[in-house]
Amino acid sequence: VISTKPAHLMNAGAGTSGTHPAVAVSGRVPVKVVGPVNKGDLLVSSSVEGRAKADNEAKAGRILGKAMESAGEGEHVIEGLINLM
Repeated sequence: VISTKPAHLMNAGAGTSGTHPAVAVSGRVPVKVVGPVNKGDLLVSSSVEGRAKADNEAKAGRILGKAMESAGEGEHVIEGLINLM
């Protein structure tokens, strides 16, 4: 998940935000999702590029974090608690 307000930038001198975007590995971050998503759902990568989806049956290693908000069908931006599991 690309962070919009990173608290700490590792390798900040490696390039621009276009070539080296800030990647969130932990914390509350806006997440682009394909719904439906319910608050508390586990988030994993989806078949839609750059979007997560809900999958409460996901195995460890695929989980990006948890949804902190709900969203209906279609594409939305919600707050997610990112914690790679």
